[in-house]
Amino acid sequence: MAFLKYTLLRAALFVVPFVLFLLLGIGGVLSAVYSVVIAFAVSFLFLNRQRNAAATDVSDVFGGRKKVRTSQEEEDAEIEDSLDEARRVDDEYPEVYGDEPGKDGPGRDDADPTRARGPKPPRTGS
Repeated sequence: MAFLKYTLLRAALFVVPFVLFLLLGIGGVLSAVYSVVIAFAVSFLFLNRQRNAAATDVSDVFGGRKKVRTSQEEEDAEIEDSLDEARRVDDEYPEVYGDEPGKDGPGRDDADPTRARGPKPPRTGS
């Protein structure tokens, strides 16, 4: 919301002088240039708090500090995390499942039906 407020203030700081300069008979290009300079100067000098709040809002959205996932995305992420954690546990403790780490041997996938099956690596060597 702070970003929208700051953007509207900046737009107003541009539009008001632009219309005023046009009414005074200055050309459109010069009116635009003068209005940009005035809007920049005024916003730089007097809208520091609003600029910082807008920057914080943008940073929150793109920096990941605010929750921007839907409930379905959260549920999918939890399922993916649990599957990843199961695979890591399997790889760390192969003696429990009776095969080597990183290999999908018989019984590993059958023991856990929720486990995702990935493509098997190609055989190399003998």
